[in-house]
Amino acid sequence: MIENYNNVRAVLNELRAALKQLRETGETYSVYIEKTGLTEEEQVEVLETLGRGHITISFNETDQPVEWYESQFSGIWIGTYKNGRDDSILHTVEVSRYPVVAGAYDEDMETAEENLQTWIDAAGL
Repeated sequence: MIENYNNVRAVLNELRAALKQLRETGETYSVYIEKTGLTEEEQVEVLETLGRGHITISFNETDQPVEWYESQFSGIWIGTYKNGRDDSILHTVEVSRYPVVAGAYDEDMETAEENLQTWIDAAGL
Protein backbone atom coordinates (compact mmCIF):
# COMPACT_ATOMS: atom_id res chain seq x y z
CA MET A 1 0.00 0.00 0.00
CA ILE A 2 1.25 3.46 -0.89
CA GLU A 3 1.67 5.64 2.17
CA ASN A 4 2.95 8.76 0.41
CA TYR A 5 1.66 9.80 -3.01
CA ASN A 6 4.30 12.50 -3.63
CA ASN A 7 6.11 10.44 -6.30
CA VAL A 8 2.86 9.65 -8.11
CA ARG A 9 1.86 13.32 -7.95
CA ALA A 10 5.26 14.35 -9.33
CA VAL A 11 4.95 12.02 -12.35
CA LEU A 12 1.38 13.18 -13.07
CA ASN A 13 2.45 16.83 -12.86
CA GLU A 14 5.35 16.08 -15.20
CA LEU A 15 2.89 14.60 -17.70
CA ARG A 16 0.60 17.62 -17.35
CA ALA A 17 3.53 19.93 -18.11
CA ALA A 18 4.47 17.75 -21.09
CA LEU A 19 0.91 18.04 -22.45
CA LYS A 20 1.17 21.82 -22.31
CA GLN A 21 4.56 21.70 -24.04
CA LEU A 22 3.16 19.43 -26.77
CA ARG A 23 0.25 21.77 -27.34
CA GLU A 24 2.39 24.91 -27.40
CA THR A 25 5.55 23.71 -29.17
CA GLY A 26 4.76 20.30 -30.67
CA GLU A 27 7.56 18.72 -28.63
CA THR A 28 6.84 15.16 -27.53
CA TYR A 29 7.83 13.47 -24.28
CA SER A 30 8.43 9.83 -23.43
CA VAL A 31 9.31 7.95 -20.27
CA TYR A 32 9.87 4.28 -19.48
CA ILE A 33 7.64 3.80 -16.46
CA GLU A 34 9.94 1.13 -14.99
CA LYS A 35 12.87 3.57 -15.08
CA THR A 36 11.17 6.39 -13.16
CA GLY A 37 12.32 5.20 -9.74
CA LEU A 38 8.73 4.56 -8.73
CA THR A 39 7.93 1.46 -6.71
CA GLU A 40 5.84 -1.18 -8.45
CA GLU A 41 2.79 -0.01 -6.49
CA GLU A 42 3.40 3.60 -7.57
CA GLN A 43 3.78 2.51 -11.20
CA VAL A 44 0.43 0.71 -11.03
CA GLU A 45 -1.15 3.79 -9.43
CA VAL A 46 0.12 6.05 -12.24
CA LEU A 47 -1.14 3.67 -14.95
CA GLU A 48 -4.51 3.21 -13.24
CA THR A 49 -4.89 6.97 -12.78
CA LEU A 50 -4.18 7.53 -16.47
CA GLY A 51 -6.84 4.95 -17.31
CA ARG A 52 -7.76 3.81 -20.78
CA GLY A 53 -9.37 5.83 -23.53
CA HIS A 54 -11.00 4.65 -26.76
CA ILE A 55 -8.07 4.32 -29.18
CA THR A 56 -5.74 1.31 -29.39
CA ILE A 57 -2.87 0.81 -31.86
CA SER A 58 -1.27 -2.62 -32.27
CA PHE A 59 2.03 -3.33 -33.99
CA ASN A 60 2.43 -7.08 -34.39
CA GLU A 61 4.84 -7.53 -37.30
CA THR A 62 7.91 -7.90 -35.11
CA ASP A 63 9.42 -10.32 -32.61
CA GLN A 64 8.49 -7.85 -29.90
CA PRO A 65 4.92 -6.70 -30.52
CA VAL A 66 3.73 -3.42 -29.09
CA GLU A 67 0.29 -2.14 -28.18
CA TRP A 68 -0.43 1.48 -27.41
CA TYR A 69 -3.63 2.88 -26.05
CA GLU A 70 -4.54 6.45 -25.44
CA SER A 71 -5.20 7.12 -21.79
CA GLN A 72 -8.36 8.84 -20.63
CA PHE A 73 -6.35 12.05 -21.09
CA SER A 74 -6.00 12.92 -24.79
CA GLY A 75 -2.39 13.04 -25.88
CA ILE A 76 -1.07 10.62 -23.23
CA TRP A 77 -0.37 7.16 -24.66
CA ILE A 78 0.58 3.99 -22.78
CA GLY A 79 2.80 1.55 -24.67
CA THR A 80 3.23 -2.09 -23.69
CA TYR A 81 6.15 -3.86 -25.34
CA LYS A 82 6.08 -7.66 -25.24
CA ASN A 83 8.57 -10.45 -25.86
CA GLY A 84 8.08 -13.47 -28.12
CA ARG A 85 6.19 -15.28 -25.34
CA ASP A 86 3.69 -12.40 -25.10
CA ASP A 87 5.01 -11.32 -21.68
CA SER A 88 5.02 -7.58 -21.00
CA ILE A 89 8.62 -6.44 -20.77
CA LEU A 90 8.39 -2.65 -20.85
CA HIS A 91 5.82 0.11 -20.43
CA THR A 92 6.18 3.59 -21.84
CA VAL A 93 4.14 6.70 -21.29
CA GLU A 94 4.26 9.02 -24.27
CA VAL A 95 2.88 12.50 -24.55
CA SER A 96 2.27 12.98 -28.25
CA ARG A 97 -0.49 13.27 -30.80
CA TYR A 98 0.09 9.58 -31.57
CA PRO A 99 2.84 7.14 -30.54
CA VAL A 100 5.99 8.17 -32.36
CA VAL A 101 7.10 4.60 -33.11
CA ALA A 102 3.68 3.87 -34.66
CA GLY A 103 4.13 6.62 -37.24
CA ALA A 104 5.04 5.88 -40.84
CA TYR A 105 8.71 6.20 -41.69
CA ASP A 106 9.92 7.78 -44.94
CA GLU A 107 11.52 4.51 -46.07
CA ASP A 108 8.26 2.63 -45.56
CA MET A 109 6.30 5.28 -47.45
CA GLU A 110 8.77 5.15 -50.36
CA THR A 111 8.30 1.39 -50.55
CA ALA A 112 4.53 1.88 -50.36
CA GLU A 113 4.64 4.36 -53.25
CA GLU A 114 6.60 1.89 -55.36
CA ASN A 115 4.30 -1.00 -54.45
CA LEU A 116 1.19 1.05 -55.21
CA GLN A 117 2.62 2.07 -58.58
CA THR A 118 3.40 -1.58 -59.36
CA TRP A 119 -0.19 -2.50 -58.45
CA ILE A 120 -1.60 0.33 -60.58
CA ASP A 121 0.56 -0.71 -63.55
CA ALA A 122 -0.36 -4.40 -63.16
CA ALA A 123 -4.05 -3.51 -63.02
CA GLY A 124 -3.70 -1.38 -66.16
CA LEU A 125 -5.08 1.71 -64.48
